[in-house]
Amino acid sequence: MPLQLISSSDDRALLIRDRVLPLVRERGTLQTQRDAVRLTELRMPPWLFRHWTPFNELNAGEAASPGYRRAVERQRSRPELVYGLEVWLAARMLQVLWSDDGRVEVASFVRGAWEDAALAL
Repeated sequence: MPLQLISSSDDRALLIRDRVLPLVRERGTLQTQRDAVRLTELRMPPWLFRHWTPFNELNAGEAASPGYRRAVERQRSRPELVYGLEVWLAARMLQVLWSDDGRVEVASFVRGAWEDAALAL
């Protein structure tokens, strides 16, 4: 049986996400909180981090219960990747999307020396 090597940069991208998210949550500034997204940014020149989470303002007469929200979510055929993080350093270096059910998509990832610098923040 031949040996098959599988190489993925997803692990490294997720390490960066897990390192950067607490910084953004602790020190970031809320930019948008309407429609379907809540966007928080953290600027630490030369870095820019953008993190978004789902947020829906309720319309008049809409139920606010968690049960109602879960029922609406179950109507979708596939849950969306509603959380995201972008890392910018002169250009977008990383974009990671994920959901509550554990699905993750590394939408873009430019490999380079910046990775170690991001992990050292």
